[in-house]
Amino acid sequence: MIESQAGISLAADRDTFLQGIDIALRSSERQRSSFALLKVDVGADDTARASAIAAIRANVRLNDTVAVLNEREFAVLLAVGSEGGAQRVAGKIIDSLVAVCTNVTPQDIAIGIAIYPAHGTTRDQLLRSADNAQYQARRNRRGIVVAARSDDVAAEGATPAAPTGPRPDLSQRMGSAVEQNEFVLRYQPAADLTSGRLLSAEALVRWHHPELGLLPPAEFLYLAERDGTIDMLSLKFIEYALVQMRAWRDRGTSLPVSVNLPASTLQHADLEPSVLGRLHDLALAPDSLTIELRDDQLTKLSPEAMKNIFMLANAGVRISIDDFGRGAASLLALRDLPVHEIKIDPGFVAAVATSTADAAIIAALVGLCRALGRRVIAKGVETREVCDKLRELGCEGGQGFYFSRAIEGDALPGWRMGAESQAS
Repeated sequence: MIESQAGISLAADRDTFLQGIDIALRSSERQRSSFALLKVDVGADDTARASAIAAIRANVRLNDTVAVLNEREFAVLLAVGSEGGAQRVAGKIIDSLVAVCTNVTPQDIAIGIAIYPAHGTTRDQLLRSADNAQYQARRNRRGIVVAARSDDVAAEGATPAAPTGPRPDLSQRMGSAVEQNEFVLRYQPAADLTSGRLLSAEALVRWHHPELGLLPPAEFLYLAERDGTIDMLSLKFIEYALVQMRAWRDRGTSLPVSVNLPASTLQHADLEPSVLGRLHDLALAPDSLTIELRDDQLTKLSPEAMKNIFMLANAGVRISIDDFGRGAASLLALRDLPVHEIKIDPGFVAAVATSTADAAIIAALVGLCRALGRRVIAKGVETREVCDKLRELGCEGGQGFYFSRAIEGDALPGWRMGAESQAS
């Protein structure tokens, strides 16, 4: 183990890490849950190893494992991890590494992600998948690459290009990508756990890059946050979602949609008038839109952001806390913010069918939110057992691969619970 000055173990050696994978495999097979492997290459031989370890460790949970593979390469075992969650962690790791390692830029870092069981059911298969993904990230300078999965292309409805040569500079192309409508939204349904009906859908952005194919948000949103274009993009994504809702309504279907906004956009001066103005122009009810606030950003909300949140809520726009339970201000937000809904962090959901602790936490959250008049949706639902347990605990809604992956807007009105979940 590598230890900090305080004597706390920060990183495991390779053998300990491999043993951790074996333990995770046995546990996940028994509980029918998922976990994630991340291979992190910082791209600089003279990087201060202790600083890199601390930066990685700061973005994972206490029960996750960080290991040193060599001077420039590290590995992370997320004890509970979905694909989206692993991508978010990877994006945060990149930001932290750039902040503490002065000789490292985002383009230097390559992270490969493999998820059990989607990318392998044995230790060797998962390590090989993570290695291959990291190799693709390094070769094509893609930053973050998730291991290939046979149903990824079909799920997104597009065929990614096979990049050749140096990777294009994504940050330089972002402005023109908006003008050329290269950004698209996919929608992941949230289902009522009792009736199976569609409750709502979360809008998830993708970049349909002409050379690189369909890119997930973890590959480009951190660049937008770094260069200051994230607010412009976020407002554009809200516009896309509202236009899609109007198109559904014109076809006779009313579907509420949620959009996740970063802390910087929440304080943007144009947020409230822009959102309410477009809702009015499109003749959409304000409560058809939900603004999601990430739990881990609640302590970063400025007075301007709080003002916007309250003005939007007073106008009828719904407010949701995403990944509830991850941050330090969850309960305070339920008390102090005009919250209509919480989405429970997948870390509490994945093992709820077998973990008495997770079940007790979710039961308590359901009871609390019911008393406060808030709706509860569980994120990261991937198995029938988890779905059944959540229903037993009184949770109203669920979102995750058990129900559906993110799908194109035109397909959402015809979505029915059962087709994808039975195939999963």
